[in-house]
Amino acid sequence: MENVIKKNEWKVRFEVTFYGNDPTKGSFREIKEDTIVINEEFQINNKVKFDNAENVEINFLLWVDKLPIEKLTKVPHDYNNSNVRYDQESIEVLEVTKL
Repeated sequence: MENVIKKNEWKVRFEVTFYGNDPTKGSFREIKEDTIVINEEFQINNKVKFDNAENVEINFLLWVDKLPIEKLTKVPHDYNNSNVRYDQESIEVLEVTKL
């Protein structure tokens, strides 16, 4: 009989909204949707138990708060263009599913 250690894993579907200003287009926003699998092994300060979807959402938001946006999702093609100014990003959790 195999000893299988099952991780407490959750799939988080989220979107990142990039707000910016382009000299030719004016103010704009661009939305990127992505997913990530998160579990108790993630280094998260002040995390709560991974025992329900709401807690996993809290843990995800705590984790991304300290993460550079480039490590979370693909940034817009002109994100590093000096002519285009990106002011802020917002992150919204769309769905949390236990795996």
